Parts: sequence; structure tokens; C-alpha cells
Amino acid sequence: MVLTYFAPLRLAAVVPVLVTLLSPLAASAQVATGSIVGAVTDSSGQVVPGAQVTIRHVNRNTATTLVTDQNGAYAALFLVPGEYEVQVELEGFRSWVRSGLVLQVSDRLRIDATLEIGALEETTTVLAGAPVVRTDTSEVGTVIEEKAVKELPLNGRNFATLVYLVPAITPGQANENLSGASTFNPRGASNFNALGHQANSNGWLVDGIDNNEFTFNTVIVAPSVEQVREFKVLTGVFSAEFGRGAGVVSVSTKSGANQLQGTVFEYLRNDAFDARNFFVRKTVAPDGSLIKDPVPPLDRHQFGGALGGPLVIPGLYNGRNRTFFFADYAGIRETRGVTTVNTVPTAATRLGDFSNYRDRDGNLIVIYDPLTTRVDGQGRVVRDPFPNNVIPPDRIHPVGRNIASIYPTPNTGSGNFDNFISTPNREINDNAFSGRVDHRVTDNDSFFVRFNYGRFRLDAPQGQANCCLPTPPDAAAMFDLGPFVAGIQNTTLTTHGAAFNYSKVLGPTFVNELRVGYAKTEPFTTQSDFGHRAAESLGIRGINISDITSGLPNIDVTNFTGISGGPSFLPVNPKQFHYQIEDALVWLKGRHQVKFGYRIVDRFPSPMIHDNTRSQITFGTSFVNDPLTNTGGTGLAAVLLGNFNNASRGFLLEVPNFRVIEQAAFVQDDFKVNSRLTVNAGLRYEIFRPPTEDQNRLANFDFQELRLVYAGEDGTTRSANKKTRYNNFAPRLGLTYALTGDLRTILRTGFGITHFPSPYAAGNLNHLNVPFTISQNVQHQTNPLDFSEVRTIDNPFPLIVPIKPRTTEELLAANPRVIGHGYENETAYAEQWHLGIERHLFSSMLVELEYVGSAGKHLTLCYNPNEVQPGPESLESRRLMQQVAGLSNMLQCDPRNRSTYHAGTVKLQQRFRNGLQFLVSYTYGKSLDYGGAAASGGGAVGGGQTVTNMDAWHGPSGYDTRHRTVISYVYELPFGAGRRWLQDAGGVLQGIAGGWQLAGITTVTTGRPFTVSLQTGVNNGAPSWPDRIGSGKLDEPTVDLWFNPADFQAPPPNTYGNSGRGILYAPGHVNFDMSLSKRFSLAGRSNLELRWDAFNLFNHPGFGFPNDNIGDPNAGRITTTIVDNRSMQFALKVNF
Repeated sequence: MVLTYFAPLRLAAVVPVLVTLLSPLAASAQVATGSIVGAVTDSSGQVVPGAQVTIRHVNRNTATTLVTDQNGAYAALFLVPGEYEVQVELEGFRSWVRSGLVLQVSDRLRIDATLEIGALEETTTVLAGAPVVRTDTSEVGTVIEEKAVKELPLNGRNFATLVYLVPAITPGQANENLSGASTFNPRGASNFNALGHQANSNGWLVDGIDNNEFTFNTVIVAPSVEQVREFKVLTGVFSAEFGRGAGVVSVSTKSGANQLQGTVFEYLRNDAFDARNFFVRKTVAPDGSLIKDPVPPLDRHQFGGALGGPLVIPGLYNGRNRTFFFADYAGIRETRGVTTVNTVPTAATRLGDFSNYRDRDGNLIVIYDPLTTRVDGQGRVVRDPFPNNVIPPDRIHPVGRNIASIYPTPNTGSGNFDNFISTPNREINDNAFSGRVDHRVTDNDSFFVRFNYGRFRLDAPQGQANCCLPTPPDAAAMFDLGPFVAGIQNTTLTTHGAAFNYSKVLGPTFVNELRVGYAKTEPFTTQSDFGHRAAESLGIRGINISDITSGLPNIDVTNFTGISGGPSFLPVNPKQFHYQIEDALVWLKGRHQVKFGYRIVDRFPSPMIHDNTRSQITFGTSFVNDPLTNTGGTGLAAVLLGNFNNASRGFLLEVPNFRVIEQAAFVQDDFKVNSRLTVNAGLRYEIFRPPTEDQNRLANFDFQELRLVYAGEDGTTRSANKKTRYNNFAPRLGLTYALTGDLRTILRTGFGITHFPSPYAAGNLNHLNVPFTISQNVQHQTNPLDFSEVRTIDNPFPLIVPIKPRTTEELLAANPRVIGHGYENETAYAEQWHLGIERHLFSSMLVELEYVGSAGKHLTLCYNPNEVQPGPESLESRRLMQQVAGLSNMLQCDPRNRSTYHAGTVKLQQRFRNGLQFLVSYTYGKSLDYGGAAASGGGAVGGGQTVTNMDAWHGPSGYDTRHRTVISYVYELPFGAGRRWLQDAGGVLQGIAGGWQLAGITTVTTGRPFTVSLQTGVNNGAPSWPDRIGSGKLDEPTVDLWFNPADFQAPPPNTYGNSGRGILYAPGHVNFDMSLSKRFSLAGRSNLELRWDAFNLFNHPGFGFPNDNIGDPNAGRITTTIVDNRSMQFALKVNF
């Protein structure tokens, strides 16, 4: 039985099925369009059949003509969002007209008409400002209108961040900037959490086409601000037409109209208008020169244009009232300076001369000779220093000498540390294009076609320790190196997608909609020396064995900036293509409107990701220090001797090609019981097939037989034994009731189930098992007495011999990383419910009070099933799975996670009228779960201490936010032509006083939870918690001490701490984004707009998480921010 959370609500799962079987089928929700429905009566309240209803799109002058049925009802479906007018005519009655109707995406307007006896030439007109009340749907959602998309201040002009205006939504990823942007999702569009659900349950639709990337939970097509007409965020029980989790974002793109309209613009930002980060101070060298400016250099330009109108080809075709086009281009050029302070070898130390190698206090750092390591008479391991603290030239390894030589020479100061300043640039080059054509074939046939293309390029210093050392010219001439020998990555992201939507009226009671589309993303991120055989040219064998493994290894050197062409997991190329076919048929039957349809999304992801592609090699001090006191030594000395401590690497031998198929069928019946009561009942059925690979390059760990099984071999299925679940029935039931006769107070309630795919993190997919990936680890003893068996830098790894262990014994002998996915593969789903009241205060203002709740089930949780338990015995003897105790690197992923969410929300919304529009959202909520998952939305709570007590994992979600208020507004100041005051002012006064507009977004939110950890714990590969002996809270917390570390202590040896997960909360923050613009009238309808945007206007720091590590001297201190410091941009726009 799917329903398990609230037994009293099980009836809600049965009712939609009964409705489907026992009543005429019907539905009306439209993903990218909207509908206008209603009933016609006479002045006595009797229904009027046979009346002609004309629904006209004002800007296009296209019309849909209908005739009311025997119940006086009519319905116009699949209408493009925009402004409409409804006219009702019947001989013997006055003509009835209602204008000024704004139809939004996925909207359903009920426009009922009352005809009065009279001549047809006479007209009864209903004022445009009369309220339009949603009495036909119980869904919970918020439309972000075109005015808000265009006018609100958007940092980066990313419209998707406006989802954060909606109640029951929490944004971004903690531990990062709240935009949620990342390497594979530079626009940060997908990182939000709705109703306490993980971000990977979100659904993004662009004109009804699936826009979700599979591997990293990013979006694919990113429409520009100019392309977006509006979008709707669904956050509760919604129509069975929609799948996935609680957060569905349905974007409607812009189309042309009968009047040619366009815009050109440029937005400018630079560091002169930016404030410094709270924690960044000016850094000055001993000679007084500036090392690091608190505000990094910035030069950013966003520019583009859009044009839309009727498609007219002079002398060939006139598309007025029939064919319309829209096209836009948006570009970004950004250069942002980055200053890094590094430590490089001096002229003496790079040759082995450490005679003057001193620490920051002036003490000589002694270098010891590893070949003198021995056991003295007292049984102690000892070794001797090099004479004069100089490594003899004949002891310097040739490869070590080469590595030292590719460091740039110091360019600042005269010491051994912080002696090289690097100032690389972070550069962005982004271009995006879109086009759309709408065509009305006949009064009963219409279609549109939309295409998007984008290409994003980022060249950036990677935020890591080994960063930003340019390659010296002499080194470049001698070796095959890239432009940097430390820390730059290059990303190219190419995306494109298309949609085709065709709707046809098949008769007076049937309308069909066909939707076909695709989306493709190709992110390719490489290190700066990709394609160079850098390691081979230095003399390091066995690293550059293919293009994938080209470049420098990641060489960590204690006390020095390491060597690296870029992050060790590069290159990555997790591309994906998917197509979608969907067809839906609407049947109008009396008071029922039924929609039923079928949808298939066929995905082809290719998750080319790695671990340590070019290897990670560590040169520490243990071979060159004093083993008695563990003092002295430095990593550079170990480099020169060629003696590394450990090395590891892991990479795919071949690029996998997955296929993932998602299918859904649905039926939705919206039953208008009477003028005050509507029942929305639906049923959705979905099948999510587990991934397969075109050459069966998948393996899975069988936890019963304790061995790897391989797809397509020995009875193993192509999905590596992961089952396809066929029980994914998702009922939906909602009620809408008008509490008052004027239909201005509406009660809404509903319950529903939604299923969604729960993809694993890219690094946890089961194509990463052997033999499809190579995994090698070399770990040397700390103080070997015989160095003849110690591998040196010229040949750090043994020969690669692909293995395919088929038995437990073979697996133990190979000891690779092992990944296991549960065979049952239960589909993740969410139960959702809500109860709320909507009240229309004025014609364009409403207030909503809602209780919303949800429960997530069968959510993915990954953990180590073979963890080490506390104790003094050997590690292997303390592993949970003693039969395979030698497997130290295991990962099990199965749907063991659960979540719950409860919230009360308030929404006050004013649609644009009389120059004012605003949306006020308040949420008081609580979200609990058992841990994060792939792209779950971030957090600093982590997992639990041990898999033997998963009940202790239960705690606040990483994105749990108790209080959140967001206020957005657009206000045209009431001065000048067409406004309240100074309407008739003369030229100069009109130019000064008129055309001003103020807009902004204010956010007030409490902080997110974090888990207090232990610096030295039980060392079982999982987080370690301390014992909690106090609350940990302070009456007056500060940045320097946010919580009280004295309220925590280390537990007794070999025991787990009693502290919990997510027990304390980080600071909240207040943020003001504001925009001020001035329009100057030009010829005709054209105008020139000057605009100023300020983000984080008052420069509130928005503090991040404190150091939660008990035992660290800095425990409790906050040193980061998660909100950008104040920045400003200026814009010039011409609208025509």
C-alpha cells in the first residue's frame, strides 16, 4: 500500500479512482497555456444554451468563438496567456462584454455572464476592474507576472531567483552563496526547496517541456528575462497533469502580437560601486605595497535586445491577426579580478639549499635524510639531518628537480612564505538566443514553435588551496605545460532546446493538445592544461595515458602552494539529451471538464565524471622530519628527493551512455457541483525505469551474496538488478468552496501524492564500480627503514590491469571502491495536503491563509554499510560486515530517507493596478529528515554518526528555515502624464517629475541548522559528535562566538557522543534589493529608460555557519558570509 503516513487520509486515495470510474472523465489544467470557462444565464437565473461566446486576444486580435451547451456552459482551452475580452451574444438579449481579463500561465478564469433582455445592438459592459476569483481549482500556487519579471531587481538578471518570493519556498544551497550556482549550473536556477522537499524533486517546465537535468539536478534551458512572459510556482496539491514533487515551476515564454514591440539594453557593473566583504581587509606587504584589495576588480556588461510582432514579409505574406514572432538575444561579458597569496620555492630552496629556510618566527627548519632512518638502541626510530641543511645535488631526484623548476620565482617580500602574489581574472562570456513563432491555422487549429540556444564560457581560478600560479616562460619552453601550474578551470556550457505545441478543437466538446520537445546540455569543464602531456614531460610515468588523464597531477606540497592544472576530478563532461512527447484530450461534459493524457520523457545522460583523474600525490614531512619529535622537514624537500607519502587516482576507462525512461498517464476531472462548490479529482500513474547503459557498463553490489554483479551477465538485468516499480499510483483530491455568496471568500483544501525520480549524486552512480573505473591507492609507511620498496615520483602507480572480480574472494583481493544500489528501487514520493482561505479584499488584491504539510517517502540515502565501530581493536576487526572486512571503501544507496514538513503561510498579493503591484509572503515552517541527498538543497547538518542507530539521524533538514518573509513590489510614482498628479505638467516639469518607478525585494529570514562536530572522534569514516552538557546557546551571540563550545565535550574513549543532528542554528539575515528607474518619452510609443539597481543595499553581511568543530581553538567563530556584499548596476534601455 502506497499510503502509509496518515491512515485517516487513505480515503483520499480511493475517492479519485471512484470518481474516474463512476463519473464522466474531465480535466482542464494547462501547463503552458490557460483557459477561460463560464456559464451564461438570464436575469432570472435560468441557463442560456445556444449563446455565442467570443473570446478575443486583445493584442493579437485573434478570437475563439464558442456556443454554450444545454447547460449554458462554455470553455475555451489552451489559450496563450495575455489580455482577453469576452463577448456573449444571443438574439433577444443585450450583448454582454467583459474586458481587461488577464489570463496567466496555467490559469483558469471563470467568467460567468448574465444576459438582460433587450436589443442585440445594446451592450452590457462589466468593468475591467471587477475581481476574477479562482473558484474552479484547489491548487496552491503563485504566478510571478511579467511586470515583476521585468522590473524587480535581479542579481545576474536570473528570473528563476524569483521563485524565492513564493511562500513555503527556501532558497539556494547553504555553505555556498544563496544563489545556489555551481560549476554545472552557473545560473543557479534549480536550487530551491518547496514544502520541505529536496531540490531534486523540483520540476521545471518551459512551455510545458521538461527542463530537468538528470545527473546534477540543474536546469537545461535558461530563458532570458526578456523571453519570459510569466511563470507559475505550484507548491501544493495540483492537477494530475503535473508530476514530480511539490515545487513545479511552469514557465511561459513570450510571443509576438499585432503591434511591433522591442527593447535594447545594457547593464553595467564594476567594482567602483561594490562594497567589501565583511571579513576581507586590505593586505599590505612589508614594503607597503598592496597585496590584496578588499574589493576585487570587476567589469561586467549584460546586454541584448528583443523584438516581437506580426510576421510580415512585404509583398509575400501578411501575418497580422494570424502569425506572430518573437526573438531575443542576451549576452554577458565579465572580468573579475582575483588576488591569491601563495608560497613558492626561493632560488635556494628549489635547488635543495635549506640552509636559511626559517619559519615565520625565524627558527631554522631542519631537513632530515630519510636514508638514515634506523632504530636506535632504545628501540626508537631516528634519522640524521642533512649536513648544513642542504640536500646534495646527487641526491636530488631528476623528476623532483623538474617539479621544483616549474614554480614561478617569488615576486614579493624576501621570506620563505607568502612570497608570490597572483592576480588572475575570472572571465565569463555568455550568449543566449531564442525564437518563437505562433500561427493560427484556422479558428480551430493553432500551434507555436520555440527554440533556445545558449553558450556559456567561464575561465576561473578554482577555489582551492592549489591556486593560480602562472607557468614561467622557461618552464613552458622546456615542458609540455598549460598556462597555469596551479589551479585554473575552464568551463563551456552549451544548451539548446525546442518546443512544438499544437492544439485543435475537434468538436464542441473535445479539444486536443499535442506537445513535443527536447532539451540538451553539454557542460565540459577542464583543467587549464587539458590536452598537454604535462606529467609525462616532467618524467612522471603512467599518468597521461589518454586525453582524459592529460595534464599535471595534483601535487600537494606541505608548506607550499601545490602544483595542479586544476581540480583533481577534471575533466568532466556530464552531458544529457532528452526528448518529450505528450498528448492530452479535453472532454467537456455538462458540469465536468475532463483532461486525460499520456507523456513520455526519454533521457540519455552521459555522466562522465571522475574522482582523481590525473591522480592526487601528497608530499608531506614524515620522510624528512625528526621522527622522534615530529618536527622539522618540509614538503619541498620530499619533492626534491622524489619521496611522496601517498597517491591515489580514479577515473573512467570509457564514457558511459545511460538511458532513463519516464512515462506517465493521467486523468483529471474538475466537477463544478454548483456555483459555489468545485471538486478537483485526479489520478496519475507513472513508471520510472532505472538507468541502463548501452553497453551494459554497470555493476552493482549484491549485499546477500557479497559480490559484484554485472549488467547483462549471469542473469543480471540490464539495470544491474534494480527493479522497475509498477505501483506508482498518485491520487489527487481537492475541494473549492465559496463561503460567501459574492464569491470573494474561498475555502480550499486538498490531498495528493506525487512521485518523482530520485537520482543519485553523480559520484554514486553504479557505473563507477570496477572494471569500468580504475581506482588505485598507494600508501607508504610513515617511517620505513628500507626505502628500496618505496615508490618514487617517476613511477608512482603500478601498472593498470583492469579487473572484473566475480567472487567475494576476488573482490577482497582487489579492494576497490564498491557501490551498491538497493534492488527494490522504491520510487520516491510525497504526500501533500493543505487547507486555506482566500479572500479578495479589493478588485485586484487578495489575501491567502494556508496550512500546508507534506511527507517525503523512499528518499535516497547513501552511507557506508561497512563502517568501523568504536574500540581499541584493529580497524578490520571492528567493521560491521566481517565477511568483507577488508573492503574499506563501500557505499550503499537505498530509499531509507524520510521527511516531514508543516507550515503556516500568509500571502498578500496586489496585481498591477493604478501603478502598484506587490507580493508579501510569510512562512512559518519546520522541515525534518534523516539526511541530505544529491542536490538536496544544501545544509550544514550532515549525516549521522553510525548506521547502527539511524534513529539518531533524524533532525532538521539542512534547508530548514523557521521564519521567512519576502516582500516584493513595483510602484510607479504617481507623478506625470497618466498618473494621479501633474498629469498636465509642461515639458520641463513633465520630464523631471514623470516616469519614475521604484521596485524592490526585501527578505527577512532566520538561519539554518548546523551540527556540532568533534575534532578527534571515533574515526569510523562518519561524522563524530561530542557529548552535549549544555544547550550550547548564548544569550548574546556574536560573530566571534556564535555558540558556547564549553557546553560540549569529548565523549569517553571509544564511544559515540550524545549530541544531535542540526541542534543549533546559524544567524538569519535581512536583505534589501532595490531598483529606481526613470523613463523619458521618445517618439510615438518609444521611451528611454535609465535604471539603477542595488543588491544588498545596506550591506548587511548575511553571516554563514560558525566553526562547529569542538577541539578547534576557533570553534564558534564565523568567518564567512552567504550573501553577497553590496553591489550596484546601472542600465540603459530603449523600449519601442
